[in-house]
Amino acid sequence: MNPTLSSTRQLKSRRRSKRLRLTVPVDVIALEGETELFREAAHVSCVSAHGGLVVMAAGVAIGQVLRLVNRNTREHQDCRVVHVEGAENKWTAGVEFLQPAGNFWQISFPPLTSLAHDTRN
Repeated sequence: MNPTLSSTRQLKSRRRSKRLRLTVPVDVIALEGETELFREAAHVSCVSAHGGLVVMAAGVAIGQVLRLVNRNTREHQDCRVVHVEGAENKWTAGVEFLQPAGNFWQISFPPLTSLAHDTRN
């Protein structure tokens, strides 16, 4: 079996919610305590009930706390960077919400029980 395919399946089986490809405009605010390090207009290219994948120009580090502001609703949510990829001036950061986010993306995600029985992912 292909090791990449195997690790992808393992990641999918550990996910807490389904991922959806959706572009959402956000403002990204990097925080250090109460100090704002930078603010950038960016977008999220993939969302889940627990976070998303932010595409931006600024580089960030795993563990860094960011505040996302949904530009469509003006709602904000603090999150932690859990994955980073990038080069030059385009970075993608996988982020996880620090608190339950309710309807931050304006989408209803299926309950966990539905995901446990869905083997097509």
